[in-house]
Amino acid sequence: MDLNTIFENISNVYPDPIQRISILQKMFSTCGYDSSTQSLTATDDDQSNSVLRIYILAYIANTIPYITFTSSSDALILVSQLKPLFEASFNDQLLNSDIFSWLNRIYQKSIADISSRGSQLPQINSFYSDMMPLPVIAQYLYQDGSRTSEILLRNNDMDHPLFCNGMLEVLAQ
Repeated sequence: MDLNTIFENISNVYPDPIQRISILQKMFSTCGYDSSTQSLTATDDDQSNSVLRIYILAYIANTIPYITFTSSSDALILVSQLKPLFEASFNDQLLNSDIFSWLNRIYQKSIADISSRGSQLPQINSFYSDMMPLPVIAQYLYQDGSRTSEILLRNNDMDHPLFCNGMLEVLAQ
């Protein structure tokens, strides 16, 4: 089985682009990348791991246009997750100048795409609720009680939507 087939299978198993990028990030970490130091580490087969990291970054860049961001904060989080991966790869001594240039171009285009699409979206704010029903919170924040489901989805760990208590994540607009 070749690498393209493996990545196509990942795309089929994880149709959600955010999940797919998360899986690809985990794969990247198994190829000689230390996430705590955000740097490359020596492996038993540095050449193969270098090639695999390049493929993973290419598939991540290929997935980015399919992401639908809900807030500018989501876009910023993705940028902060991807930057260390690309920057560590730029320090790979096994890259030739053509691959380095190509990798730099997809990095610049990916970050620009995420940033430009994310900058048009509202930010995430925190809202403290003291035993308020979710429709009341939606009406208070947005003057639109029908946005209840949006708040519920963003805060999927709440105990009960009629008795919201504590800090909630909400969109600024």
